[in-house]
Formats: sequence, structure tokens, C-alpha cells
Amino acid sequence: MRGLALGETVSVLLKSLKHRNAEVRRSAAAALESFGAEAESAIPILIQSLSDPDLTTQVAATRALGGIGQAAMPGLLQALNHADKQVRREAVWALTRIGPAGEAALPALTAALGDSDVKVRLGAVQALGAMGPEAQAAIPSLIQALHDTNLIFCRLAAQALVRIGPTTISALRQASQSSDAFVRREASWALTHLTQSTSRIGQDQSLVGSDPIAWARETRSLKNEINPKATVQISLRPKRIRQTIKIPLA
Repeated sequence: MRGLALGETVSVLLKSLKHRNAEVRRSAAAALESFGAEAESAIPILIQSLSDPDLTTQVAATRALGGIGQAAMPGLLQALNHADKQVRREAVWALTRIGPAGEAALPALTAALGDSDVKVRLGAVQALGAMGPEAQAAIPSLIQALHDTNLIFCRLAAQALVRIGPTTISALRQASQSSDAFVRREASWALTHLTQSTSRIGQDQSLVGSDPIAWARETRSLKNEINPKATVQISLRPKRIRQTIKIPLA
């Protein structure tokens, strides 16, 4: 009975995604998010909703795709290349939750390390770390990320390299000889954790080197050109856009 009721509910929500009222479309997408993988049949229409005239509906549709998981990879890849940064933010956070199963997004996530929006970049680097060894192809780009002027981004890149595992050691050793003292510090930090018990990788909270924002405050003197005030206030998760859920669905 539950399956039948669920199917009927999803069917109503799919119709609502095409409603002329943007509030109804937004509410439908938000409701589909709560069904998670059980809303797999909604993937094609949710992908269409990525082009909805209403931005908040686009964002809600991306959240719903993320809730569905690996089956929604085509939609999440499309969202990752979306023109709007808020949609891209949702896409990278969804891929972080998917982890190693999102290997198909590796090229797009690697490219997202250079995104114009810092929150997308922060999400991309964490998504790569969540992939673990499956993200080996991103090692050169993550090493390059150690040169970035955003302190949090650099530390998260180092953390991602640790999570990828021992295959990063050679590149990290080379980076530890960099003429840039900051890059040397990050590479050495990662090497230290890699040479410790690998069984702790992905479990030990110390991988973050304490809270990355607190760490950024403590290391603000490493590079005079860095403006720590511009980095320590960055939220590591996108804010939810207000969703209207009281409007009757179609």
C-alpha cells in the first residue's frame, strides 16, 4: 500500500513541477527531495526544472536530484555546469554526499576547483576528498590548489589528498620542497597524516587540522597577501533558499 501511495504522490508532484505558478513548482521540487531515492522516476522532469524561469525552483530541483543520489548523476553533472552559482553549490554538496559512487563527476569536479565562486570551489574540493582513492586523477589539480590564497581551500585540498591515500605521497613530497613556505607547510601536513595510521583516514576528525576556520585564524601570518577576514567568514555549506510549502499542489 505504501508503494502505491508513494507512486500517486510522486505523480502529483511531477504534474506540479509544470504548474504555471512558480511557488507551486518550487514546493513540488522541495517535496520530492524528502522522498530521496524513491523519487527516481522524477529525474527527467527535475532535470528539465534546472532550466525553470524561477531560480529557487532550479535550486530546489538540484536538491531533489541530490537526494535521489547516484541515479541522478546526469542531472547533477548538468547542475554542476549551470550558469547560476547557487545551483552549482547545491550540485557539489550533493556529490560530496554521494562520495566514491560519484566517480563519473571527477572531471567536472576537478574543473570546479577553479570555479569563480568560492563556495563552489570549497564544495568541489570536499567532494573530491569524499571520493577517496577514486579521485586519483585529480591529484595534480589538488596539488596546485595548495598554492591558492584562500586558507580554508588550501587546507581542504590537503585533506582531500590525504583521503585519496598513499598514491599522493610522491606529489606531496615534491610539493614539500616548494619555494612557497605555505605550500611546504600544507604538503608536510598531509604527508604527516599519510605516514600515520591509514586506517584513521576518513574517520579521525583531526584530519581537518581542527576546525578549518579556526585553523585559518591561527595561520593568517603565513602569507601577508592573504586577507583572512575574507576567508574565515565563509560558510562551508550553502544556505537553504526559503521554500514555500503551503501552496496546494496541482
